[in-house]
Amino acid sequence: MLSAMREKTKIIMLVLMVAFVGWLVFDVGMGVTGQGQLQTQDVGSVDGTPIRYQAWLDAYRAAYEEARQQNPGQPLTREEQRQIEDAAFDRLVQTELLREQYQRRGIIVSDREIGDAVHRYPPREVVQDPQFQTDGQFDPQKYERFLTQTSASRPFLIEMERRYREELPRLKLLEQVTSDIYVSDAKLWTIWRDQHDSVTLRALVIRPADVVADASVRVTDGDVQAYYDAHQTDLERPARAVLSFIAVLKLPTRIDSVQSMERARGLRDSIIQGADFAAIARTESADSGSREQGGELPMFGRGQMAPPFEQAAFRLPAGQVSEPVVSLYGVHLIKVERRTADSVQARHILIPIARTGARLDTLEARADSLDRLAAEQSDPEVLDSVARLMSLTVEHGPPLYESVPYVLGRYRIPDVGVWVFEANVGETSPVVETNGAYYVFRLDSVAPAGTPPLAEVRANVLVRVTLEKKRAAAEAIARDAERRLNSGQTLDQVASALRLTVTTLGPFTRTATVPLLGTATEAVGAAFRLRVGERSRLLSSSDMFFFIEPERRVSADSAAWLRQKDDQRLAVLRAARQVRVQAYLESLRRQADVKDRRAEVLRPAAQQQTP
Repeated sequence: MLSAMREKTKIIMLVLMVAFVGWLVFDVGMGVTGQGQLQTQDVGSVDGTPIRYQAWLDAYRAAYEEARQQNPGQPLTREEQRQIEDAAFDRLVQTELLREQYQRRGIIVSDREIGDAVHRYPPREVVQDPQFQTDGQFDPQKYERFLTQTSASRPFLIEMERRYREELPRLKLLEQVTSDIYVSDAKLWTIWRDQHDSVTLRALVIRPADVVADASVRVTDGDVQAYYDAHQTDLERPARAVLSFIAVLKLPTRIDSVQSMERARGLRDSIIQGADFAAIARTESADSGSREQGGELPMFGRGQMAPPFEQAAFRLPAGQVSEPVVSLYGVHLIKVERRTADSVQARHILIPIARTGARLDTLEARADSLDRLAAEQSDPEVLDSVARLMSLTVEHGPPLYESVPYVLGRYRIPDVGVWVFEANVGETSPVVETNGAYYVFRLDSVAPAGTPPLAEVRANVLVRVTLEKKRAAAEAIARDAERRLNSGQTLDQVASALRLTVTTLGPFTRTATVPLLGTATEAVGAAFRLRVGERSRLLSSSDMFFFIEPERRVSADSAAWLRQKDDQRLAVLRAARQVRVQAYLESLRRQADVKDRRAEVLRPAAQQQTP
């Protein structure tokens, strides 16, 4: 009996386990248990209704664990943690806004409705649980038998009641909000035509970059000053920090590459002698995305994989194991299961190229020295002295803008974007690790958000003024072309006279992204309004002028539209409802009086706990 109960309640045990881990991480690890003063404070409010610290912490725990489960084994960066914090607060705000709407609209949920939902609409984790499946499909009878076993199902039913008591009012509200949405046949036909009518056209294009030489444009200091004065808002930028850094590189040596290649050859020999490819992939492959599936990859086509991998996969006979293939990710052994002319189904084993043995010990010792000597220091001279001591070079990184990912070379640097706007000028960061190096940064300066002085953006302004002058010169050429066309010349004659080019575009639909014309632009609309052979007036975009002339039109198939009309209606209604719901929720948020006090409540508490 106890064994059966354990099997049938493993979902509940998983919930309890997650809660226990959350307690360890947040209560014990963060040291907040027992801080009654903090737990009773408000971290914000919605229309005067307080958001308690404990409610926010619970929401943060749930979101944090969800993120951890989506990326098991991967530590969350400070940027990701900040996003989770914000998402938890936003979720509580939305919950309170919806509760206000339930009261205003008189939305309630009965016990009978909740019971009916538990039986008729099991949650996704139940539907996907093997114990409730037969031949790989959800079995309602197994689910019903479980529900009737009171002792085993009681914790589950309590959790489901809580979930549906929260979700059913939301569904009722959103049904009310979207109940008036209707899509007529005429609208469906218009959508179908936009997606299936097509046109092919010829275009006479005048690009400023092509028809106006840089040497012909003269820009004065007065032009630069006038543009700067007139475009203050356009030149605004977010808060900016200037950083220096030192780095201990993690890149492998030639010896590491040789060892990885030898390891790959040894695994290949074992497979050739009869070892199971999938079994070895599960134990040896470094690709976490395919390892548990025995190295199996989704079907892929040309251009979807690293070039060396793709070339080997499309050459390798099905059933054979490749020689070691080196890519940016490491050394691969590839086994093609099935291949067509343009796609491959394959398995692979990835052997990373990384430092090992004494070379890894040396790298880790240097990383420890970097942490001990340079990290989290208040004296700006420390970075320079540690660089000399460890034979490193102090580098100057590119500007870091608030809310913009920071990238050095081909590596995105985590955490530093959060640290830099909390630190004081001159301080150094904790050690920041990427796949390529260990870094310590120093904050050299911080500039607030706003329009920078002209001296800082002069080069940018000069480029903009030059482009404006080139555009004006190109427009004069376009007006000349317009006069020639109006006098009876053809596109080809004008192109020859002005040394321009006539380009053929299409076929394309109204909803396509068209080279030169863009998506849903005035030019695309004109292409479908004009008759075949009819020329447009002078059209323009942000970077060119042009004339267009359709040469072929194909109309949408009305019979094909009728065959799929019902499915189309469902898809359009679903999308329209999603848009309406999103707009409704955003409207509630805009109209509400939302106060976010997290910065003033949480940061002092964290500072008090810092030894």
